[in-house]
Amino acid sequence: MTAQLSPPASTASTASVSPVVPKVLYVLKRYPQLSQTFVVRELTELERRGTVIGIEALGPQASGPMHPEVDLVQASVRYLPRRPLLRHRGTRRAHLRVASRRPIVWLRTARTARGGDWRRFVQAGLVADRVRREGFTHLHAHFATAAAEVARDAALLAGCTFSVTAHAKDIFHAEHAPHLARRVQGAAAVVTVSDFNVRHLGHVLPDVAVVHVPNGVALEPDAGSAPHGPVLCVARLVSKKGIDTLIEAATVLTERCPTIRIEIAGDGELRPELEALAERLQLTDTVTFLGSLSSVEIDLAYRRASMMVLPCRIDADGDRDGMPTVILEAMARGVPVVSTNVIGIPEVVQNEHTGLLVPPDQPAALAAAIAELWLDQRQASALGRAGRRLVGERFDPQRSADLLRDVFAEAASRPR
Repeated sequence: MTAQLSPPASTASTASVSPVVPKVLYVLKRYPQLSQTFVVRELTELERRGTVIGIEALGPQASGPMHPEVDLVQASVRYLPRRPLLRHRGTRRAHLRVASRRPIVWLRTARTARGGDWRRFVQAGLVADRVRREGFTHLHAHFATAAAEVARDAALLAGCTFSVTAHAKDIFHAEHAPHLARRVQGAAAVVTVSDFNVRHLGHVLPDVAVVHVPNGVALEPDAGSAPHGPVLCVARLVSKKGIDTLIEAATVLTERCPTIRIEIAGDGELRPELEALAERLQLTDTVTFLGSLSSVEIDLAYRRASMMVLPCRIDADGDRDGMPTVILEAMARGVPVVSTNVIGIPEVVQNEHTGLLVPPDQPAALAAAIAELWLDQRQASALGRAGRRLVGERFDPQRSADLLRDVFAEAASRPR
């Protein structure tokens, strides 16, 4: 059952306002996470619009740089033990309080967990106890993986509703796709970030309401295209981002555009391999790895860039992006985008209108598109302006927050 909410005639002024604002407890695998700016923006916008939020993190805070926007989030964050034990006093007491209220549900859920992931059940009991103690009325998880499992069981134990935002790896990766229906079983709704995902989830989850809520991205001051500035790529250094294709394309680019430079912002498991590729192709003077950057540093990188390039692919294991937020962030600044015609990307990067699209895994085609914008500043500026207009029309953060509030309110109003 697909419930795709249509865009309003304009943005925040006509967005629906939920009559009842539930108190929502978020369940996240990690918080904050440098690569998940969309979560921080979602939380701040919901709080700005009156939603009371708490956060349960299933693991410790990630090390490294953090975006300053995290400081705007008012929600109380609790970091759960990664491997909680029922014999520990605090954990045992929390489960006893939960079990005393819903003994049959607790026993049934515990019995099921014995054949699955006991650790997640124990964490779920801690979450359910907080729901009861602090008066939360709804649970929401980002990513249909461990966070969804904990939210699902906690909702059962606490007698409340839950929903899940599903993104990409949690939907398509061979490791996760077979477990998707089980992980969101009983969800009031599954939220997702693109029309492509809505169609896919409508097939694989026919009995679940699937709601399209775009990741809200605010318009930034128009940076446009810096003539002959660096070609910027912002991504985690993992296979599905296709960074190797960009590096291979650079060998062709340097022949047509000898002064071109490529900056790659981000880190990940493939960094040593990608750095070795650049060295093997004698591109160390052309390709610079910037590492992990804060949002302030990323903004500066966008403002000196001639374009943003993200050559996504669908991996052999099915992993892919849902709707890469960095594409929207570049477009929100008027920076022209070159990407690939896979998954939901063509919904925003409309070839030769709001950006350029090429097939994945084709370095020559990617090089040709980059060179086209590098050599034609008028076209680059026009695509950047059109992309910025599209983001302003479709990805207003206030509208996204109102759509999500409606999901929460409708779920929390259901009889339990």
